[in-house]
Order: sequence, then structure tokens, then C-alpha cells
Amino acid sequence: MEPVNTDMEDIKQGNIHDYDNYLTYFNNKPVTQNYQSNYHSVTFVSTGIIPYDGGITTMLHLGTLLSKKGYDVYYQSCVPQKVENMRTNAEFNFPGYQGTCLAEESFSEHDSDIWIATLWETAYLIKNLPGYKMYFVQDYEPYFYPYGDRSQLAKRSYELGLHMVSLGPWCAEMVRKQCNLNSPLDQINFPVDVEHYQRQTRDFTKYPNKKELNLAVYTKFNSPRRAPINLQLVLYNTEKLLAQKKVKLNINYFGTNQNEDFINGKNLGKLSKNQLRELYYNSDFGIAPSMTNFSLVPFEMMSCGLPFIDFEEGTGQDFIPDDCCWYTRFNEYNLAELFEKICCEPHKLERKTNHAKNYLNQITWKKTLTDFLQLITHIERKRD
Repeated sequence: MEPVNTDMEDIKQGNIHDYDNYLTYFNNKPVTQNYQSNYHSVTFVSTGIIPYDGGITTMLHLGTLLSKKGYDVYYQSCVPQKVENMRTNAEFNFPGYQGTCLAEESFSEHDSDIWIATLWETAYLIKNLPGYKMYFVQDYEPYFYPYGDRSQLAKRSYELGLHMVSLGPWCAEMVRKQCNLNSPLDQINFPVDVEHYQRQTRDFTKYPNKKELNLAVYTKFNSPRRAPINLQLVLYNTEKLLAQKKVKLNINYFGTNQNEDFINGKNLGKLSKNQLRELYYNSDFGIAPSMTNFSLVPFEMMSCGLPFIDFEEGTGQDFIPDDCCWYTRFNEYNLAELFEKICCEPHKLERKTNHAKNYLNQITWKKTLTDFLQLITHIERKRD
């Protein structure tokens, strides 16, 4: 299956006229919550369903698990997009997904027991609709923009009174530190899909003699939180330092449109799940920086048995224990030294990748679903 090309982006950078159809929703009126004895329907509201998007895939995965538990699940777009294109992209992102896709024109007519915002814009759109309003926080979105009105609007979305659910601990910590809370803020497990990204056995005894290292590197040109500029500069210089030691560094970038030019290495473009798995199996190390909330990619790499390297300047240490990966400073000297060091430690490579797999088996989607169902079950049972 091939996804449907779309002009939409995961982070819109337009002007106020992007919201012409929703201007009445953008106000500072506090949220109104409507409680009921039972909740049957759940609607995720997003800015469309686009391919190759981790946040959208996470939404679809959670929605599918809720559907399998008997909830009526909907994915409501608040931007123009054909329903058939939403379905195609949903199936591409998460094959076998469950739930009903709804086009923008359905927004004003659709009813739901629970509404779930998935981006800061959608928090404003749902906050005064009938039903119980939640906010699935997958990143601290004020950091998506230069300091200004859009970063302030994003920050204010956490102060509107929706019941916030943070994916992992980092977002919850940022919201508590940066915002004035007047509503519940819970967190759920940040999961990994261990079933698809199964471990492949590696012969680490070959690492000390390697004269070529194959590196799988995830970044996105349009996403500063994945450090595309700094990452290329560091790897460009690391490549030179290793060459002085007669070691060739083969860099395979992925996650960015294939028509973009990297200053070194090879751009593989955006990859399907099967392509990702094969890349991880055929690489010696993986790198995937996260300057804000974590990415699913490091967990996928580690689940496949790929040794993972992360940077201390990012947020990885909030998600991965030290004995499951390698941390270093974000500069070429530390990184080149680390490559040389760990290639000479096959027993440590074996031990850390084993620890990583054991850790990942504890943070599966089953736990994430359990966490979320607990939140729904304990919504205050009363009527306004």
C-alpha cells in the first residue's frame, strides 16, 4: 500500500486565516466538563491524518486498542481532507487500524462522550463541546515555534482546563514547570511495538575488527526537535575523525523527504515499517536525537537488537536507563571516541542490548492501554 500525498504538515506554520472556519473557538473561556455514568464513544481530533507521522500512528494505535475494548472510536479531522484519503493514510501508518474517520464537515454535527485533543489547536476546538474533554499531550508544543504568539497560544492550551494525559513523563514535567495548572494532569506509559520490531541476534565479537560501521540515523529536516542541523554537522566531522583511524562511517539517514540533500551520507527518505526493520537489522548502531519529547524510533531500534546511541543534551535519559544504551555529548570528539570504545567491548554490547530488550518488554502497548483505561474508568461519575 502507498500513502496518499497531501499538502498538510504535522506542524502548521501559516497565518490566522488557517483558522477562519474556527475563529469562534479560539477564546479563553474555561473548559466545561460534562460527566456521565458511562462513556461509550471516544473521538480523537487531529489536523488530518498524514503518512509517516509518529504522533498520528500513536493516536491510531491507542484508538484501535480502545475499539477492541468495545469503545466507539472516531478520528475527526479539523482540516479539509477526503475521508478516503484519511482511511488510506491511517491504514498505511497502522495496518489493521480500527475506528471511523470523519471529515472536517462532520465536526459541527458529531457527538461524543469523550473528546480527545491531539494538538494545541484542537484543544481550543473541543474545550466547550458537550462531553468530557481530554488532551493527549505527546510533546511540549510551545517549543515547536519561535518565541511569539503561536508559542504562547500553544502554552495557553495547557491552561484551558482539559484533562491532560501525557505520553511519558517528560511532557508532564514540562507542563507542570511552565504552566498554571487548573485541571488533572496524568501520564501514561510511553510504549514500544515489540511484536513488529522483533530482535535479531547479532555477533558482537565481530565489532572490534570492523573497518566499516553502518549507522542508521533518524532525523527530519522540518523538525528542529530532531536536531537535523546539529546532527549533520556532528556526523560530518565524526566521519572525518574516524577516517583518520581507518574506519569508514556509512551514514543512512531516514525520516526526511528523499528529495532533500544531506551534507553527507545517504538519504533513504521516509520508510515503511518493513523497511525500517530491515534497516535496523543491517546496521551496526542507531542514532535518533530527541530534543523535546521522545520519539518511538529509538525503542524500535532497540527492540530489533540495534545498539542505540543518544545525546545527553536531549531527553533520552527520561526514557531509557543508562544500562540499555550509550549516552554521549553532542559533539564529534565525544561521539568518535565512543564509537572506538564500544566497538572494543563486545561483552558490554551484548549486555546492554539484552538489558534494553528486557526493559522494552516492560513498557509495551498493553501497559499503555491499561494506564489509559484506568483514567477513563476513574473519570468522576457525576453530572454537571
